[in-house]
Formats: sequence, C-alpha cells, structure tokens
Amino acid sequence: MSDFFKVHNIHKSYKEHIAVDQVSFNLQKGEICGLVGENGAGKTTLLRLLTGLIRPDQGEIQAQPGLKTGALIESPALQLHLSAQDNLHYLGLQLGISNLEERIATVLTLVGLDQVDSRKKSKDFSLGMRQRLAIGLSILHQPDFLILDEPINGLDPAGIREMRSIIHNLRDQAGMTILISSHILSELEMVVDRYLIMHQGKLVRQITKEELEAQVAGSLCLESQQIQEITALLNKLKLSFHQEGTRFFLPEATPLMPLLQEILAEGLVIEAAFHQRHSLEDYYLTLIHGGTPHAQLS
Repeated sequence: MSDFFKVHNIHKSYKEHIAVDQVSFNLQKGEICGLVGENGAGKTTLLRLLTGLIRPDQGEIQAQPGLKTGALIESPALQLHLSAQDNLHYLGLQLGISNLEERIATVLTLVGLDQVDSRKKSKDFSLGMRQRLAIGLSILHQPDFLILDEPINGLDPAGIREMRSIIHNLRDQAGMTILISSHILSELEMVVDRYLIMHQGKLVRQITKEELEAQVAGSLCLESQQIQEITALLNKLKLSFHQEGTRFFLPEATPLMPLLQEILAEGLVIEAAFHQRHSLEDYYLTLIHGGTPHAQLS
C-alpha cells in the first residue's frame, strides 16, 4: 500500500471552541480506516474538513492528483418520491456521468439494491435500504476515496451484516479506500484495517487492527511504581510488553512465577500481578477516560 491522502496539522475552531486540534495522519490506498471518538471529539468536523465542506484555519490536506472523493455525512439526501434507479438517474444527469444506465446497474449491485422493485419509491424503503441508496449516490461518480459517517447507526443486526459486506465489496471490487466514523466499536472491529482515535479534537492514537488485537487479547498485568526499573528489567529479559502508567502488560502466556523471581532478585516491588481479558471498548475507555465505565461514544 502507498499513502495517497495526507493530512498535516489541520486545525479548526469556532470562536473559543477548538473542534479539531493539530491533527495529522496519512491514508493508504486500499485500506478501510475507522475513526473513533466520543461525543464532541471532533469526528464530524474532521470529516467535513476532509471533504472540503469547510476549510481548516491552519494546516493542509494533500491528495493524489485527480483523486475523486465521495461522502455520506449525517442524513442522506434522498428524493423520497423517486425509486432507487430514479434517484441515481437524477443525480447522474446533474453530474454529467457518461454510460449512466450501465453505471446505475453497477452501483445497484454494489449496494445490494439490484433486486428491489424498480417502481418502489425510496420513501417506502427500510432504514437499511435508505442507507444503501445513500451510499449508492455517494459512489455514483466512481470515487477513489469514500467517507462514511455512522453508516450502520440505527440498523438491526441483519442490516449491519449487509452493510459490512457492502463496505468490503466497495474496497475489494471497486477499489475504494474508505474512512468510516462509527461508535459501534464491535462492528468497526470486524471491518477496518486501522483505527484513528480522537479525543477533544486531538488524534490521540493510530493503531492497526493487528496491533489492537494484540493489545486487547488476554494479558499478564504487573503494577509497580518503579517504572524505570521494571522497564529496564523487562528489556533485559527481552520480554514483549507495553506500559500504561504504572501498569505493564505482557503476553498472557508469560510464565508468572519465574518473572516474579527475577523481579524479587533485583529488589524491586510489584504491587499487583494478575491476568486480565480486554475488549475493544476497554482499550478505548482506558485510553480516553482512564477506564470510566459511563463514557458515551458517538
């Protein structure tokens, strides 16, 4: 993969409120990236900046020459008195798309609406069907980069499963790079390659799916105030670990008793040692709120 979309130190504020604070990241061609953050984290403002709906106060957004972007942000703009085909035809005429009927057929297949009665008006669609049509409208012009804001919000389990399949098809069959904002972390976990985690306007962590899975797997946790000394010992023993505050997390299979013997031999103090299981939400809440159980995502 190669970087084809770059964001460098973009900043956006509204009077005294900083919505996006010096955010930088790159997107790689062909990846599906998940944008995670609680209410007010700055996700929607960031998406609006990326699509050009608003301009940053500072920083820059660089894209490969000729890059075409499609987006579904907030409520889909559907012509409710028209069918799916006619909605697409109406937009296609405005965009001047050539081979329009062929393109409409392709889009309907990609979003799973090709078997819907062509006479059925979109006002009679289910929520999931409306979401699929809205995505169809956003990809009619064959974008290289697709931005989706909460595409599975409000869907039932069957609708979520269908949407997950559509997102994968857009990447695998249509070659799109996709950025998804969602608060349903368990569903992001099943579709994305990488996460961008925002908090109070800042991008606080970028982590791949593989890296996250390694961190949220079961682990051996050691707790000690002697951070530098424990760090030095674990490095000396060539053990894999990551540290958060006074806690050290090692692979679950790490033999505990031999490790404790090494620590005691160095005259170091361990205040707690235990095995624990993690979830994606545990990781997020620990990172953002120090594990506060009542935090709400959006």
